[in-house]
Amino acid sequence: MRAQRTPTMVAAAAAVALGLTLAGCTGPTGSAPNDDGTSAATESAGSADGGNGVQKGADLATAEFAVSWRDAVDIAKDGFPGELTEIELNWHGDSYAYTVELLSESHEHTAVVDAATGDVVENSGEAVESSDMPEKRSEVIEYEGLVPWDEALSTALDAQNGAVNEWKLEGTPRGPLWQFDIGTGSGEDAEVTINAETGELIEHDS
Repeated sequence: MRAQRTPTMVAAAAAVALGLTLAGCTGPTGSAPNDDGTSAATESAGSADGGNGVQKGADLATAEFAVSWRDAVDIAKDGFPGELTEIELNWHGDSYAYTVELLSESHEHTAVVDAATGDVVENSGEAVESSDMPEKRSEVIEYEGLVPWDEALSTALDAQNGAVNEWKLEGTPRGPLWQFDIGTGSGEDAEVTINAETGELIEHDS
């Protein structure tokens, strides 16, 4: 015997079809840059390739990481209450990671923070001689209000076009500096240095 289709059954089928149609129209969530210039992926952070699928040798000007450099500084400070003197992003072991250097009243500390997971994969530190402390203190970075990473990057790429292989924010006695290692196509990197307080191009070492 053939079953009759009631109005209730027809309405339910229509609702299911509509739901499937809407689901098919939904695309993957995109990503947007953080205020600090690094791109933060909104998808799952885990990957065997080293940071949201970012492979070794990627262009760090466009690569997306779940952990921003400011996140990495906060994570490092959770384990050691010091002030930032340097942070660098490069390939470490089997993934991209931030190397964060901090300074306290008597010690300097280095934490390596995975750029995909936020895990601290290495910790090390040592005491600082009192005679060396004035120079070390001159390298502390007051990073609030600095020229944003993306603006410094744009200036660096105007000076040297190519893929960014490494970058760092370094404290020096003359003030904080953004430094970008940019591929030249000849197998060697050019180091481009930007004043992190003014955004001015300081050096283009090719």
